[in-house]
Amino acid sequence: MVRLLVTAEGPTLDDLVEEDFGHARYLLIVDPETWEFEAHENIKKQTDMGHGIMTAENVAKLKPDVVLTGYAGEHGRMKMEDLGIRMIMDEEGTVRDAVNGYIRRHLKK
Repeated sequence: MVRLLVTAEGPTLDDLVEEDFGHARYLLIVDPETWEFEAHENIKKQTDMGHGIMTAENVAKLKPDVVLTGYAGEHGRMKMEDLGIRMIMDEEGTVRDAVNGYIRRHLKK
């Protein structure tokens, strides 16, 4: 089973994929086989650390295999790479659209 994480503007499968990884309001863990999902608020504390790094640390706590997002800046991408979590960018539409696209591209033979 692949554990997908989609950055989202809201807490449902029908909310839009967040365009900016570091500013995602929600992190949705989705099982692409069953469509079960968990919505987590992406809480960022006031620190000197950038939003991309803080979001990457929040993502890491959820232990996904793959992250689907719109765009991630250099710091967020580097942190995800350091953590060994694959990131796929340029996703758009709803969370459901992004997961369906992942299924078409990566899970169906």
